[in-house]
Amino acid sequence: MRLRLRLAVLLVVAVVPFAIGLAFLQGLLVRRNVALATGEAIAGRLDGFQHDRCEASPSTWPNLDGPRARRPARARARARRARGPAGIFVYDASFGPQRPEAPVLSPRIRRALEAGDDVAWGPVPGTRPRDQLLVVARVADEGPCAFVATARPVDGPGLAFTLAPALAVSAFTVLLAVLAAGPLVRRVRRLTDAVRRARAGEGVTIPVDGEDELTELQRAIAADRTELAAKVDALRRRDEALTSFVSNTTHDVMIPLTVLQNHLITLQSRSEPKSAEAELAGQALGEAHYLGSLLQNLSAAAKLDDVDRPIEHVEVDLADLVGRVAQRHRTLAKQKRIELNHASPERLMVRADLTLVERALSNLVHNAIRYGEPGGHVAVVLEPEGEGFRLEVLDDGPGVAEADLARLGERRFRSQEARSRHPSGTGLGLAIAREVAERHGWSLAFEHNEPSGLRVVLEGR
Repeated sequence: MRLRLRLAVLLVVAVVPFAIGLAFLQGLLVRRNVALATGEAIAGRLDGFQHDRCEASPSTWPNLDGPRARRPARARARARRARGPAGIFVYDASFGPQRPEAPVLSPRIRRALEAGDDVAWGPVPGTRPRDQLLVVARVADEGPCAFVATARPVDGPGLAFTLAPALAVSAFTVLLAVLAAGPLVRRVRRLTDAVRRARAGEGVTIPVDGEDELTELQRAIAADRTELAAKVDALRRRDEALTSFVSNTTHDVMIPLTVLQNHLITLQSRSEPKSAEAELAGQALGEAHYLGSLLQNLSAAAKLDDVDRPIEHVEVDLADLVGRVAQRHRTLAKQKRIELNHASPERLMVRADLTLVERALSNLVHNAIRYGEPGGHVAVVLEPEGEGFRLEVLDDGPGVAEADLARLGERRFRSQEARSRHPSGTGLGLAIAREVAERHGWSLAFEHNEPSGLRVVLEGR
């Protein structure tokens, strides 16, 4: 709900009931004043002589005094509309009426008189409460003319007329408050627009104007924006430095690591088959392959995390790429006694980032070999599908539990089987493969391979 609308609703809810209550209280005061004035008039009329005459003939008084003065036509019309009793009626000390047509006194009036009040009033029985009042005055403590009552029309304004000024004032107050809130609302909207544009990177300065609470809010937001911008800039510079460091370090370390892998291969080939030296060289070669893969994954992760730098799309022959990746992993597969095969068409072109796609495919193949069983098989199959491609990496290793299958590809997540077989893994390889697929608009799925193992399906165009 908008600020001005909320303010208007709040004022209506607060002011209108107050105005109605004030008008109702005014009506009660008018009726009270009418009742008190009428009681005084009754008491003044019953002076000593008139009271004696009433005591002498209570059933006919005040008609013994001759014809009553004729009331004005307006009063007579009002009395007819009210349909209440006309005249003056007397009651004894026990509230017994002296004339049969006298109205019965209500319990409320009787309680007030019994409590010692000199004047009591209430609605006339059988009439609408706001048309007439039955006013009863105490003129004596005992006798047949202890109390005198008369039905008094209420001359005050009607309820609608009483409420009209209060409601008009309420409406004017609401309108004035809404108009007064206009400048405040405009300043809030200007501040909101500036914050949104600054968040969008338009370089807008937060406006600071005035000398009120809103100005303090503007200053606080402007200070926070400045501090946040400084922190973001520092984080950006640190991230750029870290990304550059990872890339440079990866390149520098990969060169001696490649030399080390070649030395280990030479050492393994010169050792006696199945000798301790050959086994040790094979294990060292596997760890060297893992280190190389980890370094390349760190470089790829740094590139993927740099969202401000778009990936480069060039023409890539996936068939040639599959052949290179398979050839690069044959040494590792042979060392683990796993048969690695691949099948692809002669040529299959896509537009992609060559480095990232090669890293993703290498991770999928490396993962299949690393967690495979000795004597097992790994197959990489690439085939065209419509205007795109379908690439599958299949192995017959232990596979992945159903509960872990859907989470493969999350950063830092490793299945229970992977943690038990290789505790030193990071779970980064499959996460990079998934992110590379997402950045290219491709899909990557992990499925069970029958009768055992894992099937990884990469599809795109």
